[in-house]
Amino acid sequence: MSRCPPPTFACRLLESVLPDAYGEAILGDLIEEYALRIESTSRSIASRWFWSQTCRSVPSLVWYSLRRGNCLIRMSVAVGVYIFMGTLKFAVDLIISKLLAPDQATYVVLAPIVFLTTTAIGGWVAARIRRGTTIFLALMVTITVAILIDLKVCSIPVPWWYQFGFLALGPLAVIITPALFGRLKPREVVA
Repeated sequence: MSRCPPPTFACRLLESVLPDAYGEAILGDLIEEYALRIESTSRSIASRWFWSQTCRSVPSLVWYSLRRGNCLIRMSVAVGVYIFMGTLKFAVDLIISKLLAPDQATYVVLAPIVFLTTTAIGGWVAARIRRGTTIFLALMVTITVAILIDLKVCSIPVPWWYQFGFLALGPLAVIITPALFGRLKPREVVA
């Protein structure tokens, strides 16, 4: 059997959404199938297959995690991290308004950077505290951004893509950051 490991980011993304009870078995089966595919095809074809399995699995795994009955702890951790994110964003906004520039135009330029950094840090912290929490945190970020867009919080007229960027990239930063910078090690394919 080949010793080429599967795509690391795909493994980490799956590990972050797989249920605790079946995570090892499901990921192990995928890695095993990947190793078999490398023997019969090229590495790029096997990697494409692994990514297609990952992309197909993540939405249903997220839905499974959301409708599970024992998600109270994960939601509690997500709320705690959400409060931490809000406090962090408030502190950074205060520093920007006092030190850099108090005008609204500068804030509109810096707001996406602050927001994405805060959500990325929050996603990483949530994943470190408890696996599977990032799903609930991403859902909270989505709801918050949708409400803020509906309330038209920004007094300066901004294009639609500016608001859509917050709505799409915020939850994505929460979910993807733990996979990018996770503490989980990629699994080796054993001969």
